[in-house]
Amino acid sequence: MRRPAVRSLRGRLLVGTVALLVVGLLAADVTAYLALRRFLAERVDNTIELVLDRGLARARLAEQVLPNAGMEQLVPANAYLALYDAEGNLVLARQPLQHGGTRPPVVPPISELPAHPVTIGDDPETALRVRRELLPPEQALPVEINGQVYPVTGLVVGVSLADNAATLRRLVLIQVVAGLLIVVLGVALARLVLTNGLRPLRAVADTAREIGRGDLRRRVPVGDPGTEIGSVATALNEAFDQRERSEALTRTFVADASHELRTPLSAVHGWADLYLNDGITDWDGVDEAMRRIRTESTRMGALVEQLLTLARLDAHQPLAQDEVDLGRVCADVLDSLRVTAAHHRLTLAVAERVTVIGDATALRQVVQNLVGNAVRHTPPGTAVEVRVHRADDVVLVVRDEGPGLDAQGLTHAFDRFWRADPGRAAPGGTGLGLAIVRDIVEAHGGTATLDSTPGRGLTVTVRLPAATA
Repeated sequence: MRRPAVRSLRGRLLVGTVALLVVGLLAADVTAYLALRRFLAERVDNTIELVLDRGLARARLAEQVLPNAGMEQLVPANAYLALYDAEGNLVLARQPLQHGGTRPPVVPPISELPAHPVTIGDDPETALRVRRELLPPEQALPVEINGQVYPVTGLVVGVSLADNAATLRRLVLIQVVAGLLIVVLGVALARLVLTNGLRPLRAVADTAREIGRGDLRRRVPVGDPGTEIGSVATALNEAFDQRERSEALTRTFVADASHELRTPLSAVHGWADLYLNDGITDWDGVDEAMRRIRTESTRMGALVEQLLTLARLDAHQPLAQDEVDLGRVCADVLDSLRVTAAHHRLTLAVAERVTVIGDATALRQVVQNLVGNAVRHTPPGTAVEVRVHRADDVVLVVRDEGPGLDAQGLTHAFDRFWRADPGRAAPGGTGLGLAIVRDIVEAHGGTATLDSTPGRGLTVTVRLPAATA
């Protein structure tokens, strides 16, 4: 089945190609026609000059008195000849031979003709190209006409333009026939070239349609990557690969989120079943069940909130653009965490007031996640240091003296739902904290990096663009 879009594109290209071909042929034909017409006109003028020069030279070399028949022999049969005496009277006029009984135009008297060649008559079949020649009285040519000798001082010589018109007509006929043949051959060749040239594009469209129907493994044949269609096919394959990776990440994300939610839901369900099946017989057991249910519900609420945060970041929803004192944010977070992290030594070092442009709530979550991770994954009594200073950018450093991460951990630490040791995960951890940190920082135009040596702690460095004055 032929695709309308491809057919429309081929039709437009074919029309454009034929239009260019026709315009080129017209330009070439008009140029050739004008050049030939100019050449023929110049040849006629040269013929007139040659006839006059040779005729006068032969007349002067002839006898003292030249008979009119001898004078007429000096010009070709298709030429016009007129002789005038010293008083300007016409003494001889000979019309050129005409084809088809056509009548030649009337040539004005010699006194009305200019010195340069002119065309007499509007019909190309009968028109004459004439030129006059005036002789001084002392160089008058004696010509005998009907037994009387006339001193000829004026000559008018003309050449018929009928041959020129016939030549131009033949040229136009040849151009029309040749032009039609060229256009027909050009259309056939253009259709062949376009059909072969657009075949890869049809393959691209067919492949894209199959991928849209669910065949995500299929890819567009690239062919020559140096061509335009090859570049389009490469770009489409990259887009399809990105889509497949995105969908795979989405499926993994949904599966991981479902798994994370299943654990607290199972705990809540289990405690509820235990109560409903009379497994709890005293109020102390009921209180313990309620505490466990509340703990798991809080964990689910935190996980859902983190998932919503990631969803908003993935959707690139705009963040607030406020001036935020990053040092003040860090101080507030540490003040809040000192209650729940009383067994850790939390310190803050802020050399000066450092501000950034961004979302205060999101930046607070960055600091809270970083410090919370440091507290959650290090033993009691560990020192956790937070530093804020300004270099070329605003730099936030969170450093702990815990067990740190190995090379594999540094590679995957920012992955969603990744834990250094899933079997011994810290209570309350979801594996989303650093992923949220990275996405928020990148949404602010910054970067987040990790540096660690196993057994010697972990350092997280966040760089954000500084607020300009």
